[in-house]
Amino acid sequence: MVIFTKREAYEKQIAIYLGNRDYQKAYDLSKEFVERFSEEMLSHFLLMKSAFWLKNLDEAIKEGRIAFNLSHGEDMVTCAVILSSAYYLNGNSKECYDLLNKMRSEGNPDVEKLMFVYSLAVNNEKEAMVHIDKLYKINRRLAEEFVMKFL
Repeated sequence: MVIFTKREAYEKQIAIYLGNRDYQKAYDLSKEFVERFSEEMLSHFLLMKSAFWLKNLDEAIKEGRIAFNLSHGEDMVTCAVILSSAYYLNGNSKECYDLLNKMRSEGNPDVEKLMFVYSLAVNNEKEAMVHIDKLYKINRRLAEEFVMKFL
């Protein structure tokens, strides 16, 4: 078995595993990455992502919280997208909504898409339309593609 000593080696190998949809190997290596580099946001993010794809939602949420708290800027939004999805799939729609609501000011199209889906899931069509309008303001082409795929 190969033993990695540099964070870049972990990042590259885990990315390869995730790209190949070998989520168990990505998860196992991500656990090791977190043990060796526990202060790195990316180690927790990759463990969250791997756990999420394995449908280990409790661990995805646990690691997602850590990654989110260590992140800044665009990384924070990326963490929020996966973490909120894990909350939602785990049946915790309030945490999902609260987290996404914090990210709304970022003007991120992924957040607006998730807020739209969440709004429809709780039968709030008025709020869903607000998020579609915001998505159109952010990127009209992306909004049109999303609407065509979703509806």
